[in-house]
Amino acid sequence: MRKLRFEYLPLDKIDISISNVRKANLEEDLDKLKKSIEEIGVQQPVVLSKKSDGRFELIIGQRRFLACKELGLEEIPALITEFKSETEAVIMSFSENIHRLDLEYRDKMQVAMELVNRLHSLDKVAKSLGVSAQTVRNYLGYSAVPEPIKRMVDENKLSASTAIRLAKNIPDEEKVLKIAEKIKETPRSEERGVIIDIARENPRKSTEEIVKIAKERSMMRKITIHVTQRVYEALIHVSKEYQSDKEDIVKEALEDWLTRRGFVK
Repeated sequence: MRKLRFEYLPLDKIDISISNVRKANLEEDLDKLKKSIEEIGVQQPVVLSKKSDGRFELIIGQRRFLACKELGLEEIPALITEFKSETEAVIMSFSENIHRLDLEYRDKMQVAMELVNRLHSLDKVAKSLGVSAQTVRNYLGYSAVPEPIKRMVDENKLSASTAIRLAKNIPDEEKVLKIAEKIKETPRSEERGVIIDIARENPRKSTEEIVKIAKERSMMRKITIHVTQRVYEALIHVSKEYQSDKEDIVKEALEDWLTRRGFVK
């Protein structure tokens, strides 16, 4: 069991560790956090690691630390621990953040890439982070997504899985951006999937032609699938873990099943 020591430490003795995985949207809702700290104080200590020079590295609690600094506080409650390696610190930071205010997908991608380079195994990374190997693959696949589409994901205009699927199926970057704009305006996830499929099958057609064909195909090929409560709850869980729409997950699972059995070429 990891040893922890509780102390109130001066903010000016704390440095933000490079192991802290949260990089994006640090200022999001920071005013709410500051107001909460003013009213009831810091309710959860930050986690620090002591450095050889007597200073401390912040591993967990970056937003709490920043809020206290902006409020002009001098001290913060902290749990002090030791890590065997920087990799262990990265894993702890990721595990804590993923179960709280969710990390941006690009942060998850960067952590996954860094840990794969260190541990040299998808399975080891997945086990360390407490996620599935497929989730790690999704994080790595996100690195191929063009930056403008990543911004759409950050703004909740596209799901991360849709962004990955776009980048994987439409190699022309100019065209993939146009298709992404059209998909952003399409509310139903199954229709979004059809647009991507049509774009992949018809690389020479214009965006307008692709959307027209997709609408016609969506109207003709809809099916309803009834599932048990157990399967539905599993879908909810997977949807949150993969940041994907339930309909996309069902469609990909069905297509994979049919392909492996030779019904889809």
